[in-house]
Amino acid sequence: MSFLDFFKKKEISFQQPEPTNIRSARDLSGILNSVGVGLIIIDENDCLLELNESSMGYLGLSENTIGSKAVEVIKSVDLINLIKQVKESINQVEEISGTHAGDKNFLVSATYDEENHETQIVMMDTTRSNTLENVRRDFITNLSHELRTPVSVIRANSESLIDGALEDEEAAKKFSTAILKNAEKLTLLLSNILNLSTIESGEYSLDIRSTNVTPVINNAVSNLKEANPNVDIQVTIKEDLMVMCDIQAFEQIMTNLIENGIKYGLTDKSNTLSIGAKPVGQKIRFEIEDKGHGIPPEERKRVFERFYRVQEKEVLANNGTGLGLSIVKNLVHLMDGSVGNEQAHPTGTIFWFTLNID
Repeated sequence: MSFLDFFKKKEISFQQPEPTNIRSARDLSGILNSVGVGLIIIDENDCLLELNESSMGYLGLSENTIGSKAVEVIKSVDLINLIKQVKESINQVEEISGTHAGDKNFLVSATYDEENHETQIVMMDTTRSNTLENVRRDFITNLSHELRTPVSVIRANSESLIDGALEDEEAAKKFSTAILKNAEKLTLLLSNILNLSTIESGEYSLDIRSTNVTPVINNAVSNLKEANPNVDIQVTIKEDLMVMCDIQAFEQIMTNLIENGIKYGLTDKSNTLSIGAKPVGQKIRFEIEDKGHGIPPEERKRVFERFYRVQEKEVLANNGTGLGLSIVKNLVHLMDGSVGNEQAHPTGTIFWFTLNID
């Protein structure tokens, strides 16, 4: 049974019992097109007999190419080879790339209909599923790496306590402090993972409304100053600055960016962070500036990736979770804003994000 015959028979079961009510190849082409599946039919002379819109888009073809030799208009070498092979093996299923659609990947099923002397090809874009699988694999790999260090430290210090360090009060305090510190890091890591997962899954609930964010910023700064008394955080923002945002998401964004500046933007010569805001068109641009060592240009975009850290020896000693900026990016985008970073002058980095004006 050919691919078309299979679908035609399936179609009958969904229709009223009229024997003549069998969809044509063109009708089937429309059905597949509606779910983003490409359909190509090639006749016994290797000419294109049928193309739906999805296959045209995937291969860079048009209705004008119907009737042309497949080998003359289809630029994908993988697909042409598949077409040639299918007459010998009746059915072929392969994953191909290198079509007109750029870097996309496709799962292609090619069937040769001996009765009608036609080659029937179905193409499904698998790029997104492949990308999601790669993201999932990378996430698990990175997570395992992030968990390994604090777990190892907790285990080693616990073993030291068990082996008799409790008898030495100073040693016991040292090992217990290390255990507590790494347990706190694990708690923060798992909290950030849960937070980011909720955001990326679309389950994060936002209440976007006109909000005075000045007191929110001042509150975040006050809390971080209390935890980091040696850091000078200078705020230059007018009272009653109104933007469209979710208040909890905004506070999370501001807290994460200030914490990032504290961890990676301070040096022996400068312990200052500056926070400001200015109108840019119909948006407000918020800026958090440090005077640190800066970020290499080739790494600026990557700092918003999950678990990514700048590979500079000056900042490697600072242990964050590697998720804070990814959370920032996702929350800003959920509120119809944009986010980025740029070099400060003469040194340092400016992290910025925009939100709509009230």
